[in-house]
Amino acid sequence: MATKQFTVNYYRATLGYQNSANWGNINIKIQGYITCYGSDHRFIMYFLHESSQVPQPTYNTTNKVGAIFLPFKNMPIYGDMVRNEKPIYAYLNSSKPEWNSIKTASEPV
Repeated sequence: MATKQFTVNYYRATLGYQNSANWGNINIKIQGYITCYGSDHRFIMYFLHESSQVPQPTYNTTNKVGAIFLPFKNMPIYGDMVRNEKPIYAYLNSSKPEWNSIKTASEPV
């Protein structure tokens, strides 16, 4: 089991409309994605068209990249978090990739 937590140094957001891509053995329809970059790792949140198949989350330790696949309607929530919260951390887990996530540090109320 490999896990990695890293500070997100910057991010990049991309929007489109049903951009087709092959992920493993399925075809997905990507409407947008947010890539979070650390010093040597990346975490990509793909936001899919409602008609798209949904792959399982993944973390490739060799390529140092993790990904999750979410409905497009959730993109504003994630975009707001990476844009407005500091610091942001990405968490990747090779044996439980469904735990891949972004989070903030503890903050006072």
